[in-house]
Amino acid sequence: MVTSLSEIPITVISGPLGAGKTTLVNRLLNDPGERRIAVIVNDMGEVNVDAELIADETEEGVVDLSNGCICCRLQGDLVDQATRLAEERSFDYLAVEASGISEPIPIARALTDGTEADSLPDRFRLDTTVSVVDAYGFWKAFDSEESLPDAAPDPERPLTEVLVDQIEFCDVLLLNKCDMVPDDARESIEAAIRELQPRATLHRTTYSDVDPSAVLDTGSFDFEAARRQQGWKRALAGDTANEHPDHDHSDDAVSAAEAHGVESFVYRRDRPFHPERFDAWLDDWDGEIIRAKGFAWVASRPETVLGVSQAGPSVQAGPIGEWGDDDPVTRLVFIGSDLDEAAVTTELDDCLASFDERTDEYSTDPFPRKSN
Repeated sequence: MVTSLSEIPITVISGPLGAGKTTLVNRLLNDPGERRIAVIVNDMGEVNVDAELIADETEEGVVDLSNGCICCRLQGDLVDQATRLAEERSFDYLAVEASGISEPIPIARALTDGTEADSLPDRFRLDTTVSVVDAYGFWKAFDSEESLPDAAPDPERPLTEVLVDQIEFCDVLLLNKCDMVPDDARESIEAAIRELQPRATLHRTTYSDVDPSAVLDTGSFDFEAARRQQGWKRALAGDTANEHPDHDHSDDAVSAAEAHGVESFVYRRDRPFHPERFDAWLDDWDGEIIRAKGFAWVASRPETVLGVSQAGPSVQAGPIGEWGDDDPVTRLVFIGSDLDEAAVTTELDDCLASFDERTDEYSTDPFPRKSN
């Protein structure tokens, strides 16, 4: 349906390189219903190949944002180009295809709150955030035996970390290329994704074939809900993905993750970690762990909250604040496939500082740290 002239909804489409984002955009342009869709395409290369592929499929103009990422240094360009489009062209829906390494939260913030320099006209509103996930490539991203190409030129954004960000923050998730994986593998992947993302509507697709109404005019964007209802935050709050009121409460839904060996648990201790032992443990990534996230207490920084974020082999750990009036407590969520909770717990307990070690003066401090 054509929206009011006073309102232009936006759908942002994120996903890893090759997941099927451009195929989805072309489908929307070829079957827009009564909508007049404008498109902004972002690519990291100097030549925006995705924009050329989309332009080949439509007579409508396509805005090309190349050689940068709209989640960081091209945020201002994104706002500027959307504003220019609204001034120069007649359309009633805007689709934004982000680059494969774009983080969705900064894009959503730019389209809702604006940038330091500018903001979108009031007639725009962010309607839906979509993440397209390659079912065939999902497990490879978290396989400790796989060697992935360094497709992201920015080493600050490891591929698995960006993939998890894109899964955790979205309203609609397309599990694409389902024809390339057997049923049991697809169901296992879906169970893992559900642990990471309990909120989004999930569609299984082949060649990004989905009804346009599933990703356009859904009205489902809610910035705070998208951030608050991520799987790891729900686990820290004592919930599970299947207890969320927006989700199916049937026995099948509850047992889906368990049936495929996907689970999560929270590690909680009121003793600090020995910094060097904990750092060494973070280096020894267990391929069973898809996601680890939370807050740690380390003896070398007794007043500091250490934020820990692990997505596959990518690990980040660094100070994010002070404990202040709160009692220092380590709380880490682990999400994975065939996790040995007892073994992980024992390994982490071995990293805790003894009473004598808690009073040591540490000559070295490995944090903050990053590893890919």
